[in-house]
Amino acid sequence: MKVVYDRKKEGIRILRCFGYDGQAELPDTIDGCPVTELGPYLFAETIRRFEPGEVFLAEVSGEAGQEACSLKEGRIGDGSWKEMESLKDGTPVLKGVGLRALSLPSGLEKIGAYACYNCENLEEITFSWMLRDLGAGLFTGCHGIRRLTVSLPSGCQCCLKEMLAELRQTLRVTVLDGKSQVQAKLLFPEYYEEAIENTPARILTQEMHGCGHRYRNAFSGKDFQYLVYDKLFPHIKVQEKPELVTELVLGRLMYPVMLQDERKEIYEEYAAAHGREIVRVAKEGQEINILRFAARAPWCGVGCLEEMLEEARQERDAQFLGFLMDVRHERKASPKGKRRFEL
Repeated sequence: MKVVYDRKKEGIRILRCFGYDGQAELPDTIDGCPVTELGPYLFAETIRRFEPGEVFLAEVSGEAGQEACSLKEGRIGDGSWKEMESLKDGTPVLKGVGLRALSLPSGLEKIGAYACYNCENLEEITFSWMLRDLGAGLFTGCHGIRRLTVSLPSGCQCCLKEMLAELRQTLRVTVLDGKSQVQAKLLFPEYYEEAIENTPARILTQEMHGCGHRYRNAFSGKDFQYLVYDKLFPHIKVQEKPELVTELVLGRLMYPVMLQDERKEIYEEYAAAHGREIVRVAKEGQEINILRFAARAPWCGVGCLEEMLEEARQERDAQFLGFLMDVRHERKASPKGKRRFEL
């Protein structure tokens, strides 16, 4: 991948990206300087806000997050439209519907306005706690985003609340700790507003549909409140499909950060009654680890396991079915009253 950038007082600002595979893994540093900002309309089809100035080209290699990422660089011009929209070697601009995944630099602090304007096929974004300033209209037209991954060491704050407020579709959020280990997996349901006209009164009233706005408000300032999140379970339980509810439940049970015993029991009771949905969630995400966790969990009784087996048969998934049959055999082979639940 190649990037056009300029130098700011605080660090590097990336202005345009060029590549072929739709994966934008932006480097942490270029020529030893930290990447701290993304320019406006970075991934938009057209740059509508233009700031003339000296710009440079860098070819980056490796994965996002590596320090040694600049193979070559050089001054390419004064920031004209030509430098921003094409390269001499024919490398296409990474923009619009061509962008599918975006991994932001770990030291990024600011994103310019409309940077992802109308990136309809963008599905996932990875960012860190240092990101503070989200430009206006950042995700306008980005209706395909489904997954967010945020690096959030203990005691730090980030712009997750602002990110969620910009996106009203169902979102799956993975929270990483300071060692890049999964700390939590959270689900935020979809919601939308509808304007209802009251003709006699000559007013418009706003009606909210879905419980996603409640989950997006489970914050105190910028701090996410797990207890508030868990207390909202009755709302999603009656408003969303069982598969989605089961996915939320499994995320909290598998990564029970700050999960109180009372809420844990409620989640376990729900999961035990939805064996079929557990298999569907695992199938959708192609995550057999979900089955490994659920099938050997203490709350998974005989009825739950049989439901999982039946669903795996209907799905004709040989891997899932084989694993679940092994678990059933383990249970029958274990001494009475001594079931194995280890992973």
